Amino acid sequence: MKTQAKVSFTAILLLSLVFVSSSVSRFIPAYAYYANTTPSQATAIYYLAPSAVNLQHLVLRNSQLRQLARLNDSNAAYQLALRFLQQHDYTAAKLWWQPYFAKFTSAQQQTLAEQLVRANQWLDISYLGKAGKLPDGDAKQAWLLQQQMPPAQIDPAYAQQQQLALSTSSVQASSQCQFNVLMMTDHYKGIDTLKQYKQQYSKAPEPAKGSFCFTEVVYVADKFSCDGNDGALECNWQNAAEYSWPEGFDFIVMMSKQGAANVLGGIMHINSSQSYAVFLHELMHFNGFEDEYVLAEQKQQWLCNQQGLVAPNLFIANEVSPPKGWQKSIACSNKKAYKPSPNWSIMQYQTMSLSEQYRELWQKQINQPLTKPIRFSEYFAFLGLKPVFTTASKEHKFSD
Repeated sequence: MKTQAKVSFTAILLLSLVFVSSSVSRFIPAYAYYANTTPSQATAIYYLAPSAVNLQHLVLRNSQLRQLARLNDSNAAYQLALRFLQQHDYTAAKLWWQPYFAKFTSAQQQTLAEQLVRANQWLDISYLGKAGKLPDGDAKQAWLLQQQMPPAQIDPAYAQQQQLALSTSSVQASSQCQFNVLMMTDHYKGIDTLKQYKQQYSKAPEPAKGSFCFTEVVYVADKFSCDGNDGALECNWQNAAEYSWPEGFDFIVMMSKQGAANVLGGIMHINSSQSYAVFLHELMHFNGFEDEYVLAEQKQQWLCNQQGLVAPNLFIANEVSPPKGWQKSIACSNKKAYKPSPNWSIMQYQTMSLSEQYRELWQKQINQPLTKPIRFSEYFAFLGLKPVFTTASKEHKFSD
């Protein structure tokens, strides 16, 4: 009697699906019951009325979706993969998307791939890309950027959508700021991080509005062979001679995948995992501020043996007295270094916020510099490079 009752009930359900479109909502609890208790019955219903069943995947429990996925329901596998991705359980998600990916619809493949990109699951994205399974779209463009493919391989429409420049020819210096900064990166994550830096800076410009203007992010692929495996991030700027540079810029921010942040010759090297506070710390180096932790021994040999104010935040008391209120600094091992405040500052601990005292020192340094800031063009000249600097109407070679 129980078997007959189940068969009869299933038949009624199927008839209701065939003849009454409004029966979909009434079908949900019954289908969920059969999916959970009698998979074979649920599968029969699925193959007779898949469009109705597909509506239920969002409300089914994981255990019910697993039963359907094991019975080759790719939509159930897709929902499971998405749920685990949203829970940051990437191993569990992969168990459901990898075997079924080819069976997903194009829209499902796009959505899942984009979720993998947002989660920075680059090994999985590379698996799909190298296997030729990654569909054309935003996720594939992101993968090409992360793989440091040449700018010519990036879709211009995608670049425009992402507010990304594929060459320096489209960026221009602004007359609204005292310093113009080229924002450059060699990989996908760097694009998003630099855009976040710009957005945060625009909300609270430092040390004051009109100090720095930043370009949209320029993607340069692996043109400068940046590497940070051995500690500090370094790039091969010898290749700069082969690159076209826009006129009117003072500094460069070059973002790569790894390596400790540093400033050298008007160029900030920084990786895409570092915080905005680190970016602000390095930005102050552009205007001559020194670190307030122990300086490198090679730097101490010449800097710590000077006399007087050698940086906005560093005084060397060699046979002279420090300014009133200044305190001992650990920057120099000869114990003759002084800093403006007894408190920790952003120049000693990069996670510190910018204090009002250091903001005023920064603004004073911009208006009345102790020394002239080093521009990247001057650094290129120091390296013996003579790259081409261009404007919309002319081009000439830099000369020292």
